[in-house]
Amino acid sequence: MISKPWRPRILLVLLLAGILIACGGTPAAAPTAVPTPAEKPKLTVWLTTSYTPEADALQKKIITDWAAAKGVEVTIVQDSATVIAPQLNAAIETKTLPDVLAWSSPDWAPRLYRLGLLADVSDIVAKNNAQGGGLYEPALRAVTDGGKQFAVPTHSATEVFYVRKDLLEAKGLKAPTTWAEVVEVAKALNAPGSVWGWGAQLGTASYDAEISLMSMLASYGSSPYAEDGKTPNLDNEGTRQVIALIKDAWDAGAIPQDAVTWDDSGNNKAYLTGAAAMIYNTGSVLNAMRKDNPDLLSKTQIVPIPSGPEGQKLLGYIYGFVISKETKQLDLAKDLLSTYTSVENQKAIVAAAGSNYMPLYQDLAKEAMWQEEYNKLLISQLKNNNAVGYPGPITEWALEAWRVHTVTDMVNKVLVEGLSVDDAIKETEANLVKIYQQFNP
Repeated sequence: MISKPWRPRILLVLLLAGILIACGGTPAAAPTAVPTPAEKPKLTVWLTTSYTPEADALQKKIITDWAAAKGVEVTIVQDSATVIAPQLNAAIETKTLPDVLAWSSPDWAPRLYRLGLLADVSDIVAKNNAQGGGLYEPALRAVTDGGKQFAVPTHSATEVFYVRKDLLEAKGLKAPTTWAEVVEVAKALNAPGSVWGWGAQLGTASYDAEISLMSMLASYGSSPYAEDGKTPNLDNEGTRQVIALIKDAWDAGAIPQDAVTWDDSGNNKAYLTGAAAMIYNTGSVLNAMRKDNPDLLSKTQIVPIPSGPEGQKLLGYIYGFVISKETKQLDLAKDLLSTYTSVENQKAIVAAAGSNYMPLYQDLAKEAMWQEEYNKLLISQLKNNNAVGYPGPITEWALEAWRVHTVTDMVNKVLVEGLSVDDAIKETEANLVKIYQQFNP
């Protein structure tokens, strides 16, 4: 039996032992660590929509399928060029470009390249050029500077010449094959008050006008830009011959007088309503006739673009993708574009787009869809299709001159303002120099 005086001491000892244990005197078991899953790599891709929802959906699917297979978290922004353009401007200012970007306006890629914002994609382009029969040479030239590629070309669009074959037959004429013949046929088919011989696009609000006039110039060995991509090249006989041909048709009344006010839809409407006997345009007019006016299509002959002394030349648009130089996932971005631009994927996208996209792999021209009469003609023009800037590289200078309708304005100075051809050329070349200096101070 313990005497009562010892009880407080025993209680004190027990209390102190409890305090030591609570304060860690005896080590406690460490909590078990919970492993965190590895964070997925991230990519942002901007796509622009087209006139074919099926192709738009397929492009997005190819990217999401790739991301799922690679374990990548991908954010896709897909909208019209009108919506994307201001977002791109903001991204340039804040240096927050997407990792991968599709361009739908021909000035986007050269602008980003000049600003030093694009990664070198020569390896992807070289790989693509070694498969599918190779890429069309003009497409390669459009994305090349100093022997290296700053963009990956994917598709293009071409132009053809539409002629009313019923009117030709009534006059015992054949469809023109040269620009000189276009003027002669236009004068022969012209019926004031009924039909204009040639719906030439001449409006300074029209990019189609600028493209068609530059195509004419190129077929005569002329261009707003020399091969060096730095100097004007309009003061030559080629330019004088082209302006003379147009003025001949204009003075003869074979071109509608309001053609100088047309926007891009001007000559489309003129042909589709029967107001013009001949026009130069893309496959959009063909598609419109297929859908809404098969009777007019039955009266139409669609032929290759007319040629000049230098052959058939077409100034057009080439589209594709770029990779931001600041991407933190360069290898993944390149892998994505290699997958996206494979022959099989491009074949599927082009098929989904109908004749709206022209494939840049030469072997894809052999696909069944391109054996149809009119589609075959459209794709046959790809070999003649050159980017704005031809015969030099595609540059911001060239694209700005295109954007402000420099060549169309030159022709209008002669037709509307009455300037001599030499004075119009002189003024236009001076304007081209000013535009060049904006980008190359």
